[in-house]
Amino acid sequence: MERFQYRRVLKWMIVLAIFIFFGKMVWENWVQVKEASFTIRPLLLLLSTLIFAFSYFIQIWAWYLITLKLGIALTGWETLEGWFYSQLGKYLPGKVWLLLSRFYFYESKGKSKSMISVALYVEMVTIILGAAFLFLASLLFLKEAETFHLAGGMEWIVGCLILGFIFLHPRVLQKVLNWILSLFGKEPVSLSISYLDLMVILLICILSWIGGGIGFSIFIHSFFSMPSQHLLFLTGALAFSSTLGLIALFAPGGLGVREGALAYLLSNLMPGAIAVIISVLTRFWMTLIEIGLIGVIYLISVFRKRTERRRFNV
Repeated sequence: MERFQYRRVLKWMIVLAIFIFFGKMVWENWVQVKEASFTIRPLLLLLSTLIFAFSYFIQIWAWYLITLKLGIALTGWETLEGWFYSQLGKYLPGKVWLLLSRFYFYESKGKSKSMISVALYVEMVTIILGAAFLFLASLLFLKEAETFHLAGGMEWIVGCLILGFIFLHPRVLQKVLNWILSLFGKEPVSLSISYLDLMVILLICILSWIGGGIGFSIFIHSFFSMPSQHLLFLTGALAFSSTLGLIALFAPGGLGVREGALAYLLSNLMPGAIAVIISVLTRFWMTLIEIGLIGVIYLISVFRKRTERRRFNV
């Protein structure tokens, strides 16, 4: 118990240290912040929120296709419920809660435990690969990343793409998954999904990241003017930082990690202090959208249940 408490305190200390560093950077460079032209544009803010919210439904489409191919698909509404409710698990230390909540939701519907695990694994892989492809591609169009270009950027992009497509092959995914399962003493599973299906799912994940990136870019434009030519890099930066926050097990919701990575990448386009402010504002903006969508799904679910009860009583 004491060991668990020690780890939890250490995790929050790391997150706190990151934000203290942010605060120090902004304080020391306050002149840059005062000189920045921050102007709130409500219509752009609303548009960015709607576009970013829509990107979640594109990702849910990818998740539904995964479950459909693995034979554990639920109805459209149940898929929405299970996916959105599981997102609350991101805000607890250790990303296992996100996975477990959706696992138990599908298990309660009588779905195969092994196939649920496979579906979660496939989703995680395609999300991460989609983000990686976008980020690497975005670096090619960022003139400010001179070091990357001098190091032979195109060769790295091609090499990483090839490795990514190899890793996405069902046989490779199955071997990696069974190796992970063996570490936990679990029985091996068979990945009954074709390479073409995985490519389609990966494409949908990339489209989801692109949708989110467009919303993110418009969000920045809603209060801070930036050249539109940086749209691809902003999309890649958001995808990379969000993925980094997702796999950072010690940070609830990627808190601090996502902001740090995003601020670092944005500092290629703007002063560091402003990049920090934008990264923190992005955290609040994205969290409000997520909580808002979960709330809407919950209210609609309650309304649907009440309507069904009335019909049953009649």
